[in-house]
Amino acid sequence: MGGPGVGAALFSLVSLQLFTFRSGRKTERVAKLQYPMEHATSSTFTTLFSKIDRQTFLPSTVLMWGILGYIALIPTLSVIPSVGPYNEKRVLQIGLFVFLGGTLLVSRSTREVLLSTVAQLPRIGRWGLGLVLLGGVLSSLPAPAAFHAFVEVGHFGLLFATAGIVAAAVRQAPRRTERDLVRAVVLSAVLYAVFFWVGYGMHLTIEKIELWPEGGTNYVNIRNFNHYQTWTLPLLAGTVVALPKMRRTARVGVLGLVALWWALIFASNVRGTIVAMGVAAVGVGLLFRQEAKRWLLVQLAGLLVGIVLYYVLFSTGGGPPVVEKFSDGGTYSKRLQLWRTSLEMAWTHPWLGAGPMHFAWPPYRFATAGSPHNAFLQWLAEWGLPSTGIMSGLAVWGGWRWMDQERRAAEEASAASNGVRVALVGSVLAAAAHAMVSGLLVTPISQVFLALVGGWAWGRYQFKQKPVTVPSNLAHAVLCVLLVGAMGVVGSSLKDLSTVEERRDALLEAVDRNRFSPRYWGQGFLHVRDSEVIDRARRDR
Repeated sequence: MGGPGVGAALFSLVSLQLFTFRSGRKTERVAKLQYPMEHATSSTFTTLFSKIDRQTFLPSTVLMWGILGYIALIPTLSVIPSVGPYNEKRVLQIGLFVFLGGTLLVSRSTREVLLSTVAQLPRIGRWGLGLVLLGGVLSSLPAPAAFHAFVEVGHFGLLFATAGIVAAAVRQAPRRTERDLVRAVVLSAVLYAVFFWVGYGMHLTIEKIELWPEGGTNYVNIRNFNHYQTWTLPLLAGTVVALPKMRRTARVGVLGLVALWWALIFASNVRGTIVAMGVAAVGVGLLFRQEAKRWLLVQLAGLLVGIVLYYVLFSTGGGPPVVEKFSDGGTYSKRLQLWRTSLEMAWTHPWLGAGPMHFAWPPYRFATAGSPHNAFLQWLAEWGLPSTGIMSGLAVWGGWRWMDQERRAAEEASAASNGVRVALVGSVLAAAAHAMVSGLLVTPISQVFLALVGGWAWGRYQFKQKPVTVPSNLAHAVLCVLLVGAMGVVGSSLKDLSTVEERRDALLEAVDRNRFSPRYWGQGFLHVRDSEVIDRARRDR
């Protein structure tokens, strides 16, 4: 489709329009308030960077552009449509992981930056993450589909490395990196807005083309697009607040994206994103209070304009169907059944879980979905109680310490700085809430945003620790072994693409439904072509 060329051109245009800041004393003062990390972490990293070759910055920049390119282009553009929307995004995600891992393997100086970023984590955090990794390996060994279990462990390991790369970039060059992150998110939304408006125009002029979302969304399931909205909607509102008042055209344009996002939320009949944004609004309101006012007002303005836009573009009379859906008990009962299945799995396998990715193992009740639509219960059923306890504890403890630090910094920061700060916290809260009622944790686009937003927050956090020394050769060796292992097993999963059609047909023959259940791939259930596995699944239903 010529996507990279078009994307690069649009990226340059948006960048010039959105982020041309005035020079002068006032701007310098705002910059210092907006990026305290640059001063707080400089002493920590001076020792490290003085011993690292300048070539570090080239591979680091290339890695960041790979990550930003994925989140900017892949939510909208299709480069290998033959494998289907879901599988395409997964293949490109694996390609991104292999690219990142390969660069780390060949660039010692880049590994040093990543290792030093990880070394700055509190000791309890490093030990906790190490135990989670060990638990994943131990859980995978006895799992019925051990290969797929190791794929998920390696996949999450590479996600963590991706988050570390983002965190290191934020610490190295906070102003430049955060501007690039915001630009990429805005460009991503702009591209999808163009995709939508072109499709809407074709719907008006060509009778056979249906209205969005039935006319095509570039997603196998509209809920995957809603996950993407949950991550980006808070960040878009923060961009409106952070832009200088002199950039009125850009502010109105991004506000238009916020309104369009709300209109598409109503058109897609989704409850999860609405609830998630409600949680985010209440959370940032209680945490930041007066400092969150502008962000909340932007969201309110976007919501009101979005409702008007929905009635203009989509409504045929009456209110949005999602209003009635909130009172529909049928969908709640289906979700509760998935959660009940995950609890039964956790009860049967309390210590190591059933195995990573094994909610999609057919004999385990052959549920109607490849995941329980709840991140906590998914981890509990698949990874076991100890791992879930450690991960939940680290997430709550680390998340609160970071948010509390952002709250204290907001009291002395500028309004523009607080726009980014509140937006980032809002994105984390919204995604966390949405992950409790959906498969947000398992979809490719959402996982990359998890690494991006999580790494962004990690990079902003100011650790009160002694300066980090240059990592040892042993640390390099361990990281390389882990990277090779993770890349090998995750890359090997691409062989499943050769049997996509056979696995789809096997699933349709095995169950009384015509809908697929995505997990790692678009048809997410494991070993559906194995007649013994399917027979066992039927007996256990």
